[in-house]
Amino acid sequence: MHEIPQRNMMPASKPPIGLSNFPELIRAGYHYVDKSLFIQSVLDTPAKVLLLPRPRRFGKTLNLSLLRTFFERGKPGNAELFQGLAITRAGENYLAHQGRYPVVFLTLKDIAANNWESCLEKLKYEIAGEFERHADLLESNILSRREKERYESILSREASQTDYENSAKDLLTWLARAHGEQVVLLIDEYDTPTHAGFQSGYYDEVVNFMGNWLGGALKDHDALGRGVLTGVLPLARKSIFPGLNNLKMAGITNPGPFADKFGFTESEVTGLLTDFGLPDALPEARDWYSGYRFGNAAVYNPGSIVNFIADRPAPAAPYSVDSRFNDVIFDLIRNGGQGVYRGVETLLQGGAIYSELDEVVSLDDIRPRESSIWSLLLFSGYLKAVAQYCQADHTFYNLHLPNREARALLVDIVNAVQDDHLENSVI
Repeated sequence: MHEIPQRNMMPASKPPIGLSNFPELIRAGYHYVDKSLFIQSVLDTPAKVLLLPRPRRFGKTLNLSLLRTFFERGKPGNAELFQGLAITRAGENYLAHQGRYPVVFLTLKDIAANNWESCLEKLKYEIAGEFERHADLLESNILSRREKERYESILSREASQTDYENSAKDLLTWLARAHGEQVVLLIDEYDTPTHAGFQSGYYDEVVNFMGNWLGGALKDHDALGRGVLTGVLPLARKSIFPGLNNLKMAGITNPGPFADKFGFTESEVTGLLTDFGLPDALPEARDWYSGYRFGNAAVYNPGSIVNFIADRPAPAAPYSVDSRFNDVIFDLIRNGGQGVYRGVETLLQGGAIYSELDEVVSLDDIRPRESSIWSLLLFSGYLKAVAQYCQADHTFYNLHLPNREARALLVDIVNAVQDDHLENSVI
């Protein structure tokens, strides 16, 4: 039996730079900050479908890999990966779900292209890859002849677009039929294709595909046991979740039990730095990477903390660059008018702005209004919402820059806006 490395021992193992595969992280002896109670929070949530938007580098992919490793049946070696983790002490009601379900796992973080045809090809590759992972269905008597033909055409990426739009729904149906259990569906970075379509001019095509593809799998599907989706933007339901009323969004301002499940808490960072022999680096790490607030939880950017540790003794630096949103934020600030300029200047001087937020983003209706700008900055990790106030039917937030890293990244965008203005004024 493979020996599982001990966790949280001195001296620590190695920081998991860019590693988001839970089994690999544990088996290879990387240091793991125990977020396994995320599993408990998922199981406790009454909604069948969960949407969990968080900024980039906040551990979304790793948490979905954790869920997959815990729930997936037919992987008896996975149980040992959880030795010593908090979920093993949560009670038999939770452990009864371990290794029980067929799991469909799809990551869309690389599904971006300059045109719809290329985007669709990337989607076909991702879907075909998951069909390949479950190809033992073809060797059984579970599928009819026509279902096997459809399965094989998806594998060969020769199926019609309609078949691909129905592929997630069909795969859930077939897996539930084969295993006698409902299916866990995990979708990582669900909003990446839609955001790419918005930027590159094929928004309508990608929204139509995603609405049919995700809607078919998530809406009133008897084979679906639980669906969990992560991304950066909380997209409006009318765009890719039309009619989906079994979805619960646990976002940045309303995270509920998921408040501390993404990002590192102060105590987790303190322990991590101590394990790596860097206890004196806490003030610098706090100054650069702390300050985010998800509900009432104060958290650090975990991706930046891991890079900070790996790069020592080099000084702290900005790591969490997300180019996907920089172009949109650039355009909104450039076209936002004097109110936006004054707001950005206030933020960069250490002050706060007072604004409503768009709880969801409708990319097809985005305008250079101030609430859109502050909302996108919040969702993508450039701002934190410190407090909220209700006036009549409106909710307002105090918004600040969370730390030096976010300030440095925002300064880069502002400088680019100023350079653009200067270039245009010369022309």
